[in-house]
Amino acid sequence: MFLQRSEAAKSFHLVRESTRNNVSTVFWATGTLDGKPQAITIPVDSVITRITFTFSVDTKGNQLKLTQPSGGAIREGLAGAEVTELNCGRIVTVSSPEAGEWRAEVSGTGRFWMEAQAQSVIHFIAVEFVKEGGRPGHEGLFRIQGQPLSGTPATLQASLSATATKSAEFYLVTEGGQTIQQLQMHALSSDREFLEFVGNVNLPIVPFRVAVSGQDSNGKQYQRFFSNLFHAESVEISPKLDRDELLAGSTEQVAFTVRNIGFPRTIKLTVTDAHLFVSKVEPKELSLGAGESGTVHVDLTIPAGTTPGVGDDLVIVARSTVGPPTSNSSIVHVSVVSSNATQNPR
Repeated sequence: MFLQRSEAAKSFHLVRESTRNNVSTVFWATGTLDGKPQAITIPVDSVITRITFTFSVDTKGNQLKLTQPSGGAIREGLAGAEVTELNCGRIVTVSSPEAGEWRAEVSGTGRFWMEAQAQSVIHFIAVEFVKEGGRPGHEGLFRIQGQPLSGTPATLQASLSATATKSAEFYLVTEGGQTIQQLQMHALSSDREFLEFVGNVNLPIVPFRVAVSGQDSNGKQYQRFFSNLFHAESVEISPKLDRDELLAGSTEQVAFTVRNIGFPRTIKLTVTDAHLFVSKVEPKELSLGAGESGTVHVDLTIPAGTTPGVGDDLVIVARSTVGPPTSNSSIVHVSVVSSNATQNPR
């Protein structure tokens, strides 16, 4: 949000509502205002107990008008409504909102962001891209590292708290909230408190979010967006770990394979970690042709006095500096063991 220094305290309206239990995104859009009013329709279902609409623009003099399904506009002082006015935005919370199609009319100029967050028993638990893996006898679907790869088959797994729903249809949406494509997902379980789905996805060329809609238990339309923004990339980073334990007082090496699946590129590698154990990265750049791979070696130097059990997240980011732009990342969690501990390879 764009805030004046004097408006910092007002932003806690949004902080308070965003940190309630079972809060999920009903709608999220980014776009540009050209001086003409833009209308956005947002379905509000019957099991939402509270909903907060947040509107922010990078210029002043803009407006958000919210209208209930029955036609009444939300204004300050209305029973059940809390309105916070900002120089570059507006925050509106409504308790026990009317079910049906709400209309948001935004006007002004500049780039805007709008999100509707609801407290509800219908909410995403997790959404992630996965691939088959695991040891023999323990095979399953595991979350991939980083973003999915363009031009290759992708598998999506989603879990939903769906006790108050009758149906669930998944689809992809743009940053502006428009539908890109419907998804064919099938349920992996019948537990509606933790209903899992999986399906194959043809990845779009634009950044996207995953959304679900259907009928709630009272026959009203519901809609939920998973807030994370995904984007298909053309570089992949895969860790090559023999173990995930670091010996205190030693220097350990971790290797990563970087694969370029697109046009020839020069790729810059950036490696960081929370405890500053990284002492060397080699090489720091890779020149890869289409389909080629390279290996990056990262040295981790662990001080002798490091407390056993300390965990460290090692983050590597690959970003193209020559060739079509692309970037991806990988995170590896390791932990420190004492110098006299026995390290068992996985």
